[in-house]
Amino acid sequence: MSILFAASEIYPYAKSGGLADVAQALPEALRDEGETVYSIMPLYSEVDRKKYNIEFSGLSFDYWLAGVRHQFDIFYRVDCPDDLFVYNPILCDRLGLYNDVYGDFGDNSLRFGLFSYAVLEVMIRKELDIETIHINDWQTSLVALLAKTRYNLKQKIVLTIHNLAYQGVFSKKVMDELEIDWNTCFKFNGLEYFDNVNYLKAGINFSDAITTVSKTYAQEIQTSAFGNGLDETLRINAHKLQGIVNGISTEVFNPKTDEFIEKNFTLKKYKGKQKNKEKLLEEIGLEGEEKPLFIFIGRFTSQKGVDLLIDSIDLFKDYEANFVILGSGEPSYNKIFAQIQNRYKNIHIKIGYDEAFSRKLYASADFLLMPSVFEPCGLNQMISMQYGVLPIVAKTGGLKDTVVDFTDIEDLENMELGVGVTFGELNLFWFNHAIAKALSLYGNRPKFIEISKHNMSVDNSWKNSAQEYLNLYNS
Repeated sequence: MSILFAASEIYPYAKSGGLADVAQALPEALRDEGETVYSIMPLYSEVDRKKYNIEFSGLSFDYWLAGVRHQFDIFYRVDCPDDLFVYNPILCDRLGLYNDVYGDFGDNSLRFGLFSYAVLEVMIRKELDIETIHINDWQTSLVALLAKTRYNLKQKIVLTIHNLAYQGVFSKKVMDELEIDWNTCFKFNGLEYFDNVNYLKAGINFSDAITTVSKTYAQEIQTSAFGNGLDETLRINAHKLQGIVNGISTEVFNPKTDEFIEKNFTLKKYKGKQKNKEKLLEEIGLEGEEKPLFIFIGRFTSQKGVDLLIDSIDLFKDYEANFVILGSGEPSYNKIFAQIQNRYKNIHIKIGYDEAFSRKLYASADFLLMPSVFEPCGLNQMISMQYGVLPIVAKTGGLKDTVVDFTDIEDLENMELGVGVTFGELNLFWFNHAIAKALSLYGNRPKFIEISKHNMSVDNSWKNSAQEYLNLYNS
């Protein structure tokens, strides 16, 4: 099986969210299964070419659209030649992947339209013998439309929706800029969306198969509550929609080898985890290594339940526990967290993205807070389990599929899923009720440690999910 995997961001080259982690780990898992996987992404200005040994491949070409010449240069990673990169000045020459401090880039419709053309042109010009093209989110969704209309290709197109809230809705004038056929494409079962264009809708309608990143989310997005205006389109295409839960890279997120943490530890050397907590608390100025440590790592957006987190701060200050919040996001949330950053002696807040600090948090924490309003899959809960953390999660999407409440467990030894604390209603009472349950559990140290060690043993790798994708590619 030969697969072309296209994504707008891939770790470690460029990352703004969980898509980058998936786009690194799934191709890696498929290669481990013996498949040939080419990955392709834009060569943004922030990608460190020297660090990752990225060089020009020798392939350069022009593509004319609406009387404008667009030049593309193709690069590759020398020590991993199947990792391909597209350079085009409109696509790549700017600070940020999709936006800057002023908001989304005004030409994103053109940028990722050009990238979609480039994906197919690279496949054709390099004469890659591809059987399946796997695209991800709205940024690559036009690949499906172009493959089925302008190029008339026979390859199977698989679209993965990582987060339906982001759809790529733009003015219909881009139809002419990208020479998309009006008669074939600008209609309800194409990419037309309230007299605009919707790139993700194009991907849904023109792909041969659609996956979302958990089974529960695949059902949720077919309802008006979670469908973000595309629930009808998804119900029409339900015959080709399925949920495959994400995995994580157990090589990257491994407390035994993680270079970012103070003390590496394993199931057999579990006491090393406490050393990480002691060092972290010393580093950030919190006291009470015997107290439970709760962490939040994520984007400051309403989706992540940040409003509930903010409303709970005044309650957190009175708990016999420490809290650390790491993230950044919408300016209004950043401002609120900045205002309360140093207000309470048991709450530490760090605004910004810091991979090294996040690893230290995972290695040190007892509980992870994920009060998400909706969560297509979620990676943090699975990452945290690798480090012996118990997730506290809302019962939605992939969180529901990967975490079981500790009070619902009868046979922990034979439980395949991770164990933590779950809550159903998104309000202040039930969120803090879940935290109270966690505090009570922490007081029962033997039980808490048993669950912590269980979580470290849960298989959240990509092995099973990769096999599901292979079955889909071959179906």
